[in-house]
Amino acid sequence: MKKINENEVPAKFGVWGSRYLFNEPDFSAGSAVIIPGGEIAEHMHDDEKEFFYFIKGTPLFKACGKEYRISEGDAFLVETGEAHALINDTMHDIKINFVKMKTGKHGGL
Repeated sequence: MKKINENEVPAKFGVWGSRYLFNEPDFSAGSAVIIPGGEIAEHMHDDEKEFFYFIKGTPLFKACGKEYRISEGDAFLVETGEAHALINDTMHDIKINFVKMKTGKHGGL
């Protein structure tokens, strides 16, 4: 068993960004705070699917060529090879949890 508190892990950009809580061979998981004007640029994973759960805020989420205005409590599963991005075009911080699951080249599902 492993235990960690997100406050024990520094955010990628100091006060905001992703915090990887677990980084295992077949999956990784964490949380992220995105400040107003911040974004996770469009990208895709060639060996992972990614689950997002939106806890706080109403950012713009892009996936598979479509745009979605998020409501708190929304969840998405982005499959391997599907482009996705997250843009905080609001005036408030947003918070998400994420899990990346390996699908092929490096083990996993």
